[in-house]
Amino acid sequence: MSETEKDWCSRTNHRGHTPGAPRDPIINHYMQFPSREMQKYNNRLPFCAWMDKAWTVMLCKQGLVKKETAAKLFPVLAEAEKEHGWGGEDWIKAKLDGDEYTASAVNFGRTLQEPMWRMQMRAALLDVFDELFDALESVLDKSEQNADVMMAGQSHFSHAQPTTYGAYLLAVHDGMSRALAQLELAYRFLNMNSGGCGACSGTGWPVDRELVTELLGFDETIECTYDCEGSQDEIPQILFALSSLALTVERSAMDHGIWSLEEINNVELTPGWLGISSFMPQKAHSGGHFENVRSGANDVIGQMMTAVITFKNESIQDNLPVYRSPGYVTAGCCHAIKMLGMWANILKNTVVNRERMLEIARQGYSGAPDLAIKMIRGQDYAGRQAHRICCNFVRLARERGIKPYETTGELLDEAARITGDPEPHLSTEDVQDAMNLETFFEKHNNLGDPCPSETLRMLKLRSADLEAARQRQAERRRRIEDARAKLQAEMDAIVG
Repeated sequence: MSETEKDWCSRTNHRGHTPGAPRDPIINHYMQFPSREMQKYNNRLPFCAWMDKAWTVMLCKQGLVKKETAAKLFPVLAEAEKEHGWGGEDWIKAKLDGDEYTASAVNFGRTLQEPMWRMQMRAALLDVFDELFDALESVLDKSEQNADVMMAGQSHFSHAQPTTYGAYLLAVHDGMSRALAQLELAYRFLNMNSGGCGACSGTGWPVDRELVTELLGFDETIECTYDCEGSQDEIPQILFALSSLALTVERSAMDHGIWSLEEINNVELTPGWLGISSFMPQKAHSGGHFENVRSGANDVIGQMMTAVITFKNESIQDNLPVYRSPGYVTAGCCHAIKMLGMWANILKNTVVNRERMLEIARQGYSGAPDLAIKMIRGQDYAGRQAHRICCNFVRLARERGIKPYETTGELLDEAARITGDPEPHLSTEDVQDAMNLETFFEKHNNLGDPCPSETLRMLKLRSADLEAARQRQAERRRRIEDARAKLQAEMDAIVG
């Protein structure tokens, strides 16, 4: 033990003694993320001020407010970037020492609700995308590193067919990637301008809603004014997509938690990620942070369920239960970021026990389907006939404690006699070739099979897809920054 480790383990604070290492600080970063960042996304003031600026520019260009009025509003609205609050006309009026004439101009021809919540949800969802891309990259990296690590594939918690840890993670990636596609579609429905809709039927003011769309960085304008306030269906759409993502991640976290059991020992975490106990000094377990991932997923799904219950039986109109529901999205995004950040870093700190995985795979009889194939293709057995013989073959081997790699042709013949079927008379070499795992991936090399070369081919394609997704994200952020720049240029032009 090094002097550093001795110093650490002799501390009076018990935490981390058994692992022998301090807790990774990134754990606290993500565990505290929801409560910390929720305040940022739910601060309406800067988003309200952004809308007020864009609306004032539009009103001025349409000749609906004087330049002098706009020039008085812009400096006040700039202060909103540094403060917390609700914003709006009353906030502006207080900043202008009670100048009601100027403050009220920001609300000519518009309702108070739209589209600030959309902008707040957009900010949160954009951060989810960034975290999701990092998590996807971690899964792909771990998959590539373990493309040749054989393990027992599971069906109903039993040996099914051999696979690799890399192929397993590829399936996890693809589930997360499908959720990404759902999220991008949800973002499209979210990033639409609902401003200028009135309460439901527009406004008698000659406003230019398309200009506001451009100045706020939205991709398009919701045309039907009744739809702007009444529907709000972008809220459950986002939460459905986040829940789809959460389900895939938490299911894999459960798998890893099981595999990290000392009795199984397929994987373990590095010391800085091990859990401890205040009561049991022997505890240095890998399961705790897999539980934190699952807890984060539960919180995401909980926000979705709350939104569904809130929307159910509500009218399609502006009403308070639905109007207050965007907070479920910002909360869901925060919990999703926590879940994804923990998941990505857990994978980076997961140590894979290759030898143990192979040992467990070799103890199972998961080569039996290939033995049946050999009988069907080579000796013209009926499919169910070969299946029946192989079932009894495996049962006899288990009863007698014969390992898969110790089975013989004679045992297969005995199984056929039990079923009353013709004896295959396969050689022991042929039987063991099917049951042993050394040649498994030579035979399982079709499209999508777990042979390492096929896994690496699929990984290459998915890496390219991830890079394309990152480019789309960069374009989303660039569009918003361009809108901010255009808005500033328009305000400068008005002020002169």
